[in-house]
Amino acid sequence: MKLYIKVLYCYIHNLIKNRDNNMIIEFGAIYCKNSIFGQYVKLYKNSIVNKSKIGSMCYIGDRSRVSRTEIGKFCTIAPDVKIGLGIHPTCLVSIHPAFYSTKKQSPICFRDENHFEEFQNITIGNDVWIGANSMILDGVKIGNGVIIGAGAVVTKNIPDYAIVGGVPAKVIKYRFKQEEIDFLLEYKWWDKDMEFLQKNASYFLDVDMFLNEMR
Repeated sequence: MKLYIKVLYCYIHNLIKNRDNNMIIEFGAIYCKNSIFGQYVKLYKNSIVNKSKIGSMCYIGDRSRVSRTEIGKFCTIAPDVKIGLGIHPTCLVSIHPAFYSTKKQSPICFRDENHFEEFQNITIGNDVWIGANSMILDGVKIGNGVIIGAGAVVTKNIPDYAIVGGVPAKVIKYRFKQEEIDFLLEYKWWDKDMEFLQKNASYFLDVDMFLNEMR
């Protein structure tokens, strides 16, 4: 009962705090005070955002977790995505944190100082789609316009407008031709104001039509 009251209090507090930036927070979603949000962001139920910056027009799906991540605008994150879970060492005698960390992940710790960098920041560009049950490891940089297939495990940087999938994730193909990608990266439509987006929304249905109109 106490946990329910705490969640309810957090939910109401967050609604009041973000009423001016048109943010939608479903019941059960949690974000820490050290996170920053743009306009028109939506957190679906049971999602968690920690120490992150989320750009305008993004949404975080059910049960997804985002930690230590800077996300651009217009990103769509599906359910059960895990971004920034931390790193375990592979070169030490033991992988157990009791031997290298003071964060007390387990009830006992043998160290009085840290001996391994357990967390690294993640950067995700604009207009990125991350499929359900995907995982993005610490320290990764994902470019603009990327699509990450469901269930993928991203272990290294992903270039702009790539479509990736698999474990570990690999580039399958690119969404557009290189000259089209170059134009989109230079044009940066995601930085345009709401009036521009509403006026030109129909051109977003076809890349050739978009490029011809914007040129």
